[in-house]
Amino acid sequence: MTKILFAKESDCEENPGGHDLRATLVPQDVRAYIANGFDVVIQRGLGEGIGYIDTQYEMEGATVEPYPSCYAGKDLVVKLKGPSASEIAQLSPGTTMFSMGHLYCFPERKRLLEQKNVRLIAMESVTLPQEPSEQYLAGIRAGGRVDHRALGPSPLVRIEDSADQDYVNGLLRALMRYGRSPLHVEYAKAGAVQHSSGDGSSDVRVTRFGSVLRATDGALVDLGADSATGHDGDGILLAEELGKPTRAIGQIREVGIGGAKYGLDLYRKLHGRREPKAVVLGYGNCSMGAFEHLRNESVEFTLLGRPQTAPAELPQWLRSARLIINGAETPGQTDYIITNANAEQDIEPGSVVIDLIGGSPYRRSPVEPFQWTTFLPEIHFESDGRYFAGLWGWDMYYSMHDTAKEYSRRIKNVLAQSGRYAKSLDDFVADYAYAQQLGA
Repeated sequence: MTKILFAKESDCEENPGGHDLRATLVPQDVRAYIANGFDVVIQRGLGEGIGYIDTQYEMEGATVEPYPSCYAGKDLVVKLKGPSASEIAQLSPGTTMFSMGHLYCFPERKRLLEQKNVRLIAMESVTLPQEPSEQYLAGIRAGGRVDHRALGPSPLVRIEDSADQDYVNGLLRALMRYGRSPLHVEYAKAGAVQHSSGDGSSDVRVTRFGSVLRATDGALVDLGADSATGHDGDGILLAEELGKPTRAIGQIREVGIGGAKYGLDLYRKLHGRREPKAVVLGYGNCSMGAFEHLRNESVEFTLLGRPQTAPAELPQWLRSARLIINGAETPGQTDYIITNANAEQDIEPGSVVIDLIGGSPYRRSPVEPFQWTTFLPEIHFESDGRYFAGLWGWDMYYSMHDTAKEYSRRIKNVLAQSGRYAKSLDDFVADYAYAQQLGA
Protein backbone atom coordinates (compact mmCIF):
# COMPACT_ATOMS: atom_id res chain seq x y z
CA MET A 1 0.00 0.00 0.00
CA THR A 2 1.24 3.50 -0.83
CA LYS A 3 1.25 5.97 2.04
CA ILE A 4 0.36 9.40 0.65
CA LEU A 5 0.80 12.69 2.49
CA PHE A 6 -1.12 15.81 1.53
CA ALA A 7 1.17 18.56 2.85
CA LYS A 8 0.17 22.04 3.90
CA GLU A 9 1.23 25.04 1.82
CA SER A 10 4.11 26.85 3.45
CA ASP A 11 6.64 29.64 3.20
CA CYS A 12 8.68 28.90 0.06
CA GLU A 13 10.05 30.68 -3.02
CA GLU A 14 6.63 30.82 -4.72
CA ASN A 15 4.76 31.60 -1.51
CA PRO A 16 6.85 33.94 0.67
CA GLY A 17 5.20 34.41 4.03
CA GLY A 18 2.98 31.37 3.48
CA HIS A 19 -0.01 33.46 2.41
CA ASP A 20 -1.31 30.87 -0.07
CA LEU A 21 -3.70 28.89 2.15
CA ARG A 22 -5.04 26.41 -0.38
CA ALA A 23 -5.01 22.63 0.04
CA THR A 24 -4.49 19.82 -2.47
CA LEU A 25 -7.16 17.69 -0.78
CA VAL A 26 -10.64 18.53 0.51
CA PRO A 27 -12.48 16.12 2.83
CA GLN A 28 -15.01 14.90 0.28
CA ASP A 29 -12.22 13.51 -1.93
CA VAL A 30 -10.49 11.40 0.75
CA ARG A 31 -12.57 8.26 0.21
CA ALA A 32 -11.67 8.07 -3.49
CA TYR A 33 -8.02 7.53 -2.49
CA ILE A 34 -8.86 4.98 0.18
CA ALA A 35 -11.08 3.08 -2.25
CA ASN A 36 -8.12 2.81 -4.61
CA GLY A 37 -5.70 1.47 -2.03
CA PHE A 38 -3.98 4.56 -0.65
CA ASP A 39 -3.24 5.10 3.03
CA VAL A 40 -4.14 8.81 3.35
CA VAL A 41 -2.29 11.14 5.73
CA ILE A 42 -2.78 14.90 5.98
CA GLN A 43 -0.51 17.44 7.62
CA ARG A 44 -2.17 18.96 10.67
CA GLY A 45 -4.11 22.07 9.69
CA LEU A 46 -4.11 21.20 5.98
CA GLY A 47 -7.47 22.75 5.17
CA GLU A 48 -7.88 25.33 7.90
CA GLY A 49 -7.12 28.22 5.54
CA ILE A 50 -10.07 27.35 3.30
CA GLY A 51 -12.59 26.38 6.00
CA TYR A 52 -11.94 22.68 6.73
CA ILE A 53 -10.91 21.31 10.13
CA ASP A 54 -8.82 18.18 10.66
CA THR A 55 -11.80 16.28 12.12
CA GLN A 56 -13.60 16.49 8.77
CA TYR A 57 -10.70 14.68 7.10
CA GLU A 58 -10.54 12.10 9.90
CA MET A 59 -14.25 11.38 9.53
CA GLU A 60 -13.58 10.45 5.88
CA GLY A 61 -10.75 8.07 6.84
CA ALA A 62 -7.58 10.18 6.78
CA THR A 63 -4.90 10.22 9.47
CA VAL A 64 -3.57 13.54 10.80
CA GLU A 65 0.15 13.99 11.55
CA PRO A 66 2.07 17.07 12.78
CA TYR A 67 4.82 18.98 10.97
CA PRO A 68 7.67 18.29 10.39
CA SER A 69 7.56 14.56 11.21
CA CYS A 70 4.67 14.07 8.75
CA TYR A 71 7.11 14.37 5.84
CA ALA A 72 9.14 11.31 6.81
CA GLY A 73 8.34 7.74 5.79
CA LYS A 74 5.92 8.58 2.99
CA ASP A 75 5.85 7.01 -0.45
CA LEU A 76 4.18 10.01 -2.08
CA VAL A 77 3.95 13.64 -0.92
CA VAL A 78 1.48 15.97 -2.62
CA LYS A 79 1.80 19.74 -2.30
CA LEU A 80 0.69 22.53 -4.63
CA LYS A 81 3.65 24.92 -4.42
CA GLY A 82 7.15 23.48 -4.59
CA PRO A 83 8.93 22.21 -1.46
CA SER A 84 11.16 24.53 0.55
CA ALA A 85 14.69 23.53 1.50
CA SER A 86 13.56 22.72 5.06
CA GLU A 87 10.80 20.47 3.75
CA ILE A 88 13.16 18.64 1.38
CA ALA A 89 15.39 17.96 4.39
CA GLN A 90 12.49 16.16 6.11
CA LEU A 91 11.75 13.81 3.17
CA SER A 92 12.89 10.19 3.27
CA PRO A 93 15.18 9.09 0.44
CA GLY A 94 13.20 7.38 -2.30
CA THR A 95 10.06 9.46 -1.72
CA THR A 96 8.14 10.64 -4.77
CA MET A 97 7.08 14.30 -4.63
CA PHE A 98 4.11 15.48 -6.69
CA SER A 99 3.91 19.27 -6.85
CA MET A 100 4.21 22.34 -9.04
CA GLY A 101 7.97 21.89 -8.89
CA HIS A 102 8.98 24.70 -11.27
CA LEU A 103 12.47 23.23 -11.50
CA TYR A 104 13.21 25.43 -14.54
CA CYS A 105 12.83 28.42 -12.20
CA PHE A 106 14.62 27.00 -9.17
CA PRO A 107 17.88 25.17 -9.96
CA GLU A 108 18.81 25.03 -6.27
CA ARG A 109 15.58 23.09 -5.54
CA LYS A 110 16.52 20.63 -8.24
CA ARG A 111 19.98 20.16 -6.72
CA LEU A 112 18.58 19.54 -3.22
CA LEU A 113 16.03 17.00 -4.47
CA GLU A 114 18.71 15.13 -6.38
CA GLN A 115 20.97 15.04 -3.32
CA LYS A 116 18.12 13.62 -1.22
CA ASN A 117 17.27 11.01 -3.88
CA VAL A 118 13.71 12.27 -4.11
CA ARG A 119 11.82 11.73 -7.33
CA LEU A 120 9.82 14.75 -8.38
CA ILE A 121 6.89 14.61 -10.78
CA ALA A 122 6.01 18.17 -11.73
CA MET A 123 2.27 18.69 -11.52
CA GLU A 124 2.36 21.42 -14.16
CA SER A 125 3.83 19.01 -16.71
CA VAL A 126 1.18 16.27 -16.45
CA THR A 127 -1.03 16.57 -19.51
CA LEU A 128 -4.09 14.95 -21.03
CA PRO A 129 -5.58 15.16 -24.54
CA GLN A 130 -7.55 18.36 -24.88
CA GLU A 131 -11.33 17.98 -25.04
CA PRO A 132 -12.61 21.37 -26.22
CA SER A 133 -16.34 22.07 -26.08
CA GLU A 134 -18.47 21.92 -29.19
CA GLN A 135 -19.14 25.65 -28.91
CA TYR A 136 -15.41 26.39 -28.83
CA LEU A 137 -14.82 24.24 -31.91
CA ALA A 138 -17.74 25.97 -33.66
CA GLY A 139 -16.03 29.31 -32.97
CA ILE A 140 -12.75 27.94 -34.35
CA ARG A 141 -14.53 26.77 -37.50
CA ALA A 142 -16.23 30.13 -37.97
CA GLY A 143 -13.10 32.22 -37.50
CA GLY A 144 -10.93 29.88 -39.51
CA ARG A 145 -13.16 30.30 -42.55
CA VAL A 146 -12.55 34.03 -42.81
CA ASP A 147 -10.08 35.18 -45.43
CA HIS A 148 -7.91 37.93 -43.93
CA ARG A 149 -8.62 40.08 -46.99
CA ALA A 150 -12.24 40.23 -45.86
CA LEU A 151 -11.25 41.57 -42.44
CA GLY A 152 -9.25 44.63 -43.38
CA PRO A 153 -6.75 46.40 -41.10
CA SER A 154 -8.96 47.11 -38.04
CA PRO A 155 -11.87 44.68 -37.71
CA LEU A 156 -14.51 45.14 -35.03
CA VAL A 157 -16.03 42.23 -33.13
CA ARG A 158 -19.40 43.01 -31.58
CA ILE A 159 -20.60 40.51 -28.98
CA GLU A 160 -24.22 40.24 -27.92
CA ASP A 161 -25.15 39.21 -24.37
CA SER A 162 -26.54 35.91 -25.62
CA ALA A 163 -23.30 34.79 -27.29
CA ASP A 164 -21.63 31.72 -25.77
CA GLN A 165 -18.22 32.53 -24.22
CA ASP A 166 -16.57 29.33 -25.47
CA TYR A 167 -17.72 30.21 -28.98
CA VAL A 168 -16.34 33.75 -28.57
CA ASN A 169 -12.98 32.37 -27.39
CA GLY A 170 -12.67 30.03 -30.37
CA LEU A 171 -13.72 32.74 -32.82
CA LEU A 172 -11.24 35.31 -31.48
CA ARG A 173 -8.43 32.76 -31.51
CA ALA A 174 -9.08 31.78 -35.11
CA LEU A 175 -9.55 35.36 -36.31
CA MET A 176 -6.24 36.35 -34.74
CA ARG A 177 -4.45 33.30 -36.04
CA TYR A 178 -5.46 33.80 -39.65
CA GLY A 179 -6.54 37.42 -39.87
CA ARG A 180 -3.33 38.76 -38.29
CA SER A 181 -5.06 42.09 -37.65
CA PRO A 182 -5.73 43.58 -34.20
CA LEU A 183 -9.32 42.97 -33.12
CA HIS A 184 -11.33 45.59 -31.28
CA VAL A 185 -13.95 43.88 -29.13
CA GLU A 186 -17.15 45.72 -28.27
CA TYR A 187 -20.54 44.73 -26.87
CA ALA A 188 -23.81 45.14 -28.74
CA LYS A 189 -27.49 44.91 -27.93
CA ALA A 190 -29.50 42.27 -29.72
CA GLY A 191 -31.11 43.64 -32.87
CA ALA A 192 -28.91 46.73 -33.12
CA VAL A 193 -27.87 47.65 -36.64
CA GLN A 194 -24.56 46.19 -37.73
CA HIS A 195 -22.25 48.52 -39.60
CA SER A 196 -18.68 48.62 -40.76
CA SER A 197 -16.08 50.92 -39.28
CA GLY A 198 -15.93 53.04 -42.42
CA ASP A 199 -12.20 52.66 -42.90
CA GLY A 200 -12.20 49.65 -45.16
CA SER A 201 -12.35 47.21 -42.27
CA SER A 202 -14.96 44.69 -41.30
CA ASP A 203 -17.52 44.05 -38.60
CA VAL A 204 -18.17 40.63 -37.03
CA ARG A 205 -21.42 40.26 -35.10
CA VAL A 206 -21.57 37.39 -32.56
CA THR A 207 -24.97 36.17 -31.35
CA ARG A 208 -26.38 33.08 -29.67
CA PHE A 209 -26.85 31.58 -33.12
CA GLY A 210 -23.29 32.09 -34.41
CA SER A 211 -21.58 34.97 -36.17
CA VAL A 212 -22.02 37.13 -39.25
CA LEU A 213 -19.24 39.02 -41.04
CA ARG A 214 -19.79 42.29 -42.82
CA ALA A 215 -16.72 42.18 -45.04
CA THR A 216 -14.66 45.11 -46.27
CA ASP A 217 -16.74 45.22 -49.46
CA GLY A 218 -19.98 45.39 -47.48
CA ALA A 219 -21.04 41.81 -48.19
CA LEU A 220 -22.73 39.89 -45.36
CA VAL A 221 -21.32 36.40 -44.75
CA ASP A 222 -22.80 33.81 -42.39
CA LEU A 223 -19.72 32.28 -40.76
CA GLY A 224 -21.71 29.20 -39.80
CA ALA A 225 -22.00 28.16 -43.43
CA ASP A 226 -19.45 25.66 -44.73
CA SER A 227 -18.93 27.75 -47.84
CA ALA A 228 -18.54 31.03 -45.96
CA THR A 229 -15.43 32.25 -47.75
CA GLY A 230 -13.78 29.23 -49.25
CA HIS A 231 -10.81 29.67 -46.86
CA ASP A 232 -9.57 26.36 -45.40
CA GLY A 233 -7.95 27.66 -42.23
CA ASP A 234 -10.70 26.14 -40.09
CA GLY A 235 -9.59 22.60 -40.90
CA ILE A 236 -5.94 23.31 -40.13
CA LEU A 237 -6.64 25.02 -36.81
CA LEU A 238 -9.23 22.42 -35.81
CA ALA A 239 -6.66 19.68 -36.26
CA GLU A 240 -4.22 21.61 -34.07
CA GLU A 241 -6.80 22.22 -31.35
CA LEU A 242 -7.86 18.58 -31.21
CA GLY A 243 -4.30 17.28 -31.28
CA LYS A 244 -2.61 19.36 -28.59
CA PRO A 245 -2.44 18.34 -24.94
CA THR A 246 -3.75 20.35 -22.02
CA ARG A 247 -2.74 20.42 -18.38
CA ALA A 248 -4.42 17.72 -16.33
CA ILE A 249 -3.89 19.80 -13.19
CA GLY A 250 -4.08 23.53 -13.65
CA GLN A 251 -6.62 26.32 -13.94
CA ILE A 252 -5.49 28.41 -16.87
CA ARG A 253 -8.87 30.04 -17.45
CA GLU A 254 -8.98 31.15 -13.81
CA VAL A 255 -5.49 32.62 -14.15
CA GLY A 256 -6.78 34.95 -16.87
CA ILE A 257 -9.91 35.82 -14.91
CA GLY A 258 -7.94 36.54 -11.73
CA GLY A 259 -5.35 38.71 -13.47
CA ALA A 260 -7.94 40.71 -15.42
CA LYS A 261 -10.04 41.17 -12.30
CA TYR A 262 -7.12 42.46 -10.27
CA GLY A 263 -5.96 44.81 -13.01
CA LEU A 264 -9.42 46.24 -13.64
CA ASP A 265 -10.17 46.63 -9.92
CA LEU A 266 -6.82 48.36 -9.37
CA TYR A 267 -7.30 50.75 -12.28
CA ARG A 268 -10.80 51.69 -11.10
CA LYS A 269 -9.53 52.27 -7.58
CA LEU A 270 -6.72 54.51 -8.82
CA HIS A 271 -8.89 56.50 -11.21
CA GLY A 272 -12.19 57.06 -9.44
CA ARG A 273 -14.05 54.14 -11.04
CA ARG A 274 -13.28 55.30 -14.57
CA GLU A 275 -13.01 52.60 -17.22
CA PRO A 276 -9.67 51.98 -18.90
CA LYS A 277 -8.85 51.54 -22.54
CA ALA A 278 -7.63 47.95 -22.45
CA VAL A 279 -5.37 45.81 -24.62
CA VAL A 280 -4.76 42.07 -24.30
CA LEU A 281 -1.54 40.61 -25.71
CA GLY A 282 -1.95 37.06 -26.95
CA TYR A 283 -4.94 34.80 -27.53
CA GLY A 284 -4.04 31.59 -25.70
CA ASN A 285 -5.82 29.96 -22.78
CA CYS A 286 -4.75 32.53 -20.17
CA SER A 287 -5.93 35.37 -22.35
CA MET A 288 -9.29 33.67 -22.83
CA GLY A 289 -9.96 34.00 -19.11
CA ALA A 290 -9.21 37.72 -19.46
CA PHE A 291 -11.65 37.94 -22.40
CA GLU A 292 -14.33 36.45 -20.17
CA HIS A 293 -13.81 38.82 -17.26
CA LEU A 294 -13.59 41.93 -19.40
CA ARG A 295 -16.82 40.91 -21.12
CA ASN A 296 -18.55 40.31 -17.77
CA GLU A 297 -17.50 43.84 -16.77
CA SER A 298 -18.51 45.32 -20.17
CA VAL A 299 -14.99 46.63 -20.76
CA GLU A 300 -14.05 46.95 -24.43
CA PHE A 301 -10.57 45.81 -25.40
CA THR A 302 -8.22 45.44 -28.33
CA LEU A 303 -6.68 42.03 -28.89
CA LEU A 304 -3.10 41.92 -30.20
CA GLY A 305 -1.31 39.04 -31.91
CA ARG A 306 2.30 38.44 -32.83
CA PRO A 307 2.48 41.11 -35.58
CA GLN A 308 1.28 43.81 -33.17
CA THR A 309 3.57 42.72 -30.32
CA ALA A 310 6.70 42.92 -32.47
CA PRO A 311 9.15 45.58 -31.18
CA ALA A 312 8.43 48.03 -34.00
CA GLU A 313 4.63 47.80 -33.65
CA LEU A 314 3.96 47.43 -29.93
CA PRO A 315 4.77 50.99 -28.76
CA GLN A 316 1.76 52.53 -30.54
CA TRP A 317 -0.60 50.07 -28.81
CA LEU A 318 0.96 50.61 -25.40
CA ARG A 319 0.66 54.39 -25.75
CA SER A 320 -3.07 54.17 -26.40
CA ALA A 321 -3.86 51.75 -23.54
CA ARG A 322 -4.31 52.21 -19.80
CA LEU A 323 -4.88 48.57 -18.83
CA ILE A 324 -2.36 46.21 -20.45
CA ILE A 325 -2.83 42.47 -19.92
CA ASN A 326 -0.05 40.22 -21.19
CA GLY A 327 -0.99 36.63 -21.98
CA ALA A 328 1.73 36.08 -24.58
CA GLU A 329 4.87 34.05 -23.96
CA THR A 330 8.23 35.13 -25.30
CA PRO A 331 9.25 32.90 -28.23
CA GLY A 332 12.25 30.88 -27.12
CA GLN A 333 12.59 32.93 -23.91
CA THR A 334 15.19 35.06 -25.70
CA ASP A 335 13.58 38.49 -25.81
CA TYR A 336 11.16 40.46 -23.71
CA ILE A 337 7.81 41.47 -25.15
CA ILE A 338 7.34 44.55 -22.96
CA THR A 339 10.79 45.98 -22.18
CA ASN A 340 11.96 48.45 -19.58
CA ALA A 341 12.26 50.99 -22.41
CA ASN A 342 8.60 50.37 -23.30
CA ALA A 343 7.65 50.90 -19.67
CA GLU A 344 9.53 54.18 -19.46
CA GLN A 345 8.72 55.63 -22.89
CA ASP A 346 5.47 54.10 -24.16
CA ILE A 347 3.30 53.28 -21.15
CA GLU A 348 1.54 56.32 -19.75
CA PRO A 349 1.77 57.11 -16.02
CA GLY A 350 -1.32 55.85 -14.23
CA SER A 351 -1.50 52.74 -16.41
CA VAL A 352 -1.79 49.22 -15.00
CA VAL A 353 0.22 46.33 -16.48
CA ILE A 354 -0.81 42.74 -15.68
CA ASP A 355 1.36 39.74 -16.58
CA LEU A 356 -0.41 36.36 -16.67
CA ILE A 357 2.69 34.33 -17.58
CA GLY A 358 5.07 34.76 -14.65
CA GLY A 359 8.77 34.24 -14.21
CA SER A 360 11.71 34.15 -11.86
CA PRO A 361 15.34 35.28 -11.92
CA TYR A 362 16.09 32.01 -13.74
CA ARG A 363 13.17 32.01 -16.18
CA ARG A 364 12.10 35.51 -16.80
CA SER A 365 8.70 37.00 -17.40
CA PRO A 366 7.94 38.38 -20.88
CA VAL A 367 7.51 41.74 -19.13
CA GLU A 368 10.99 43.04 -18.29
CA PRO A 369 10.09 45.19 -15.22
CA PHE A 370 9.46 41.90 -13.37
CA GLN A 371 12.57 40.34 -11.90
CA TRP A 372 10.10 38.14 -10.05
CA THR A 373 6.41 37.64 -10.28
CA THR A 374 4.55 39.36 -7.45
CA PHE A 375 3.22 37.70 -4.30
CA LEU A 376 0.55 38.03 -1.65
CA PRO A 377 -0.10 40.36 0.07
CA GLU A 378 1.76 42.93 -2.11
CA ILE A 379 0.43 41.92 -5.50
CA HIS A 380 1.39 45.07 -7.38
CA PHE A 381 4.25 47.52 -7.29
CA GLU A 382 4.55 51.08 -8.57
CA SER A 383 7.40 52.32 -10.75
CA ASP A 384 7.48 55.94 -11.94
CA GLY A 385 3.70 56.19 -11.73
CA ARG A 386 3.03 52.93 -13.58
CA TYR A 387 1.58 49.92 -11.78
CA PHE A 388 2.71 46.34 -12.39
CA ALA A 389 1.31 43.03 -11.11
CA GLY A 390 2.14 39.45 -12.06
CA LEU A 391 0.92 37.29 -9.16
CA TRP A 392 2.36 33.79 -8.97
CA GLY A 393 -0.97 31.97 -8.95
CA TRP A 394 -3.59 34.33 -10.35
CA ASP A 395 -6.16 31.55 -9.95
CA MET A 396 -5.63 31.92 -6.19
CA TYR A 397 -6.77 35.54 -6.43
CA TYR A 398 -9.82 34.42 -8.42
CA SER A 399 -11.02 32.38 -5.41
CA MET A 400 -8.76 30.56 -2.96
CA HIS A 401 -11.51 28.23 -1.70
CA ASP A 402 -12.95 27.38 -5.10
CA THR A 403 -9.59 26.76 -6.72
CA ALA A 404 -8.53 24.51 -3.83
CA LYS A 405 -11.62 22.37 -4.41
CA GLU A 406 -10.87 22.25 -8.13
CA TYR A 407 -7.22 21.29 -7.61
CA SER A 408 -8.33 18.55 -5.22
CA ARG A 409 -10.73 17.21 -7.85
CA ARG A 410 -8.16 17.25 -10.64
CA ILE A 411 -5.39 15.66 -8.56
CA LYS A 412 -7.83 12.97 -7.45
CA ASN A 413 -8.76 12.29 -11.07
CA VAL A 414 -5.09 11.63 -11.85
CA LEU A 415 -3.95 9.72 -8.77
CA ALA A 416 -7.11 7.86 -7.75
CA GLN A 417 -8.44 6.84 -11.15
CA SER A 418 -7.54 3.18 -10.43
CA GLY A 419 -5.74 1.08 -7.85
CA ARG A 420 -2.56 0.83 -9.91
CA TYR A 421 -0.80 3.83 -8.45
CA ALA A 422 -1.33 2.75 -4.85
CA LYS A 423 0.44 -0.52 -5.71
CA SER A 424 3.29 0.94 -7.75
CA LEU A 425 4.37 4.52 -8.19
CA ASP A 426 6.50 3.30 -11.07
CA ASP A 427 3.21 2.81 -12.95
CA PHE A 428 2.41 6.45 -12.25
CA VAL A 429 5.78 7.54 -13.61
CA ALA A 430 5.37 5.34 -16.68
CA ASP A 431 1.87 6.64 -17.41
CA TYR A 432 3.02 10.25 -17.08
CA ALA A 433 6.50 9.84 -18.51
CA TYR A 434 6.25 13.20 -20.25
CA ALA A 435 6.19 14.96 -16.88
CA GLN A 436 9.38 16.45 -15.47
CA GLN A 437 10.99 13.86 -13.21
CA LEU A 438 13.93 13.57 -10.86
CA GLY A 439 15.43 10.30 -9.74
CA ALA A 440 13.26 8.12 -11.98
